[in-house]
Amino acid sequence: MCGRYYIEIDEEELREIVNEAEKKTQGTPEQLTLKTGGDIFPTDTVPVQTGVGLYQPMRWGFVAYNGRPVINARSETALEKPMFKESMLARRCLVPASGYYEWRKDGGRKIKYRLFLPDSPMYFAGCWRQEKGRGFYTFVILTQAAADGLAFIHDRMPVIIPRSLAGDWLQGGPGAMREAMTELTYSEVL
Repeated sequence: MCGRYYIEIDEEELREIVNEAEKKTQGTPEQLTLKTGGDIFPTDTVPVQTGVGLYQPMRWGFVAYNGRPVINARSETALEKPMFKESMLARRCLVPASGYYEWRKDGGRKIKYRLFLPDSPMYFAGCWRQEKGRGFYTFVILTQAAADGLAFIHDRMPVIIPRSLAGDWLQGGPGAMREAMTELTYSEVL
């Protein structure tokens, strides 16, 4: 499960994404405060890619019927679940990040791991929607079973879309969408 990630703004590619998303927060009635660096928590508003060269500020977490945020969706079932199906078919996104955190339980304590790809940002697969009666967009991050080298930490991890397949994920149909969710060499995730 992905419950926290981080952005290091010194990465040139992420800085460009942040600059594009910040332009959309100016003069918004919601007075969005875009978080552009450091640790990202559920309900933070962050830059999200919605199309080729298109970035939008969005809040992390769909609002559930009980008012609580739903931050992740299982990639294996997202197309079947009423909460995610329409967004998966029509409104997919990429969530740029420098890396993410995961915690491994060891007896009564938790050990924190910082996971990242060397020399490049990550792009988590997601989907988005506009919340009914609210003036902002929200997104969820898709998860999958953890790769063998990471399963000892946690049984789930975010779906990471290789940059070369970003267009397929953002614009393709279900077939292209599944192809874009190909496995990276997770031995490179540190």
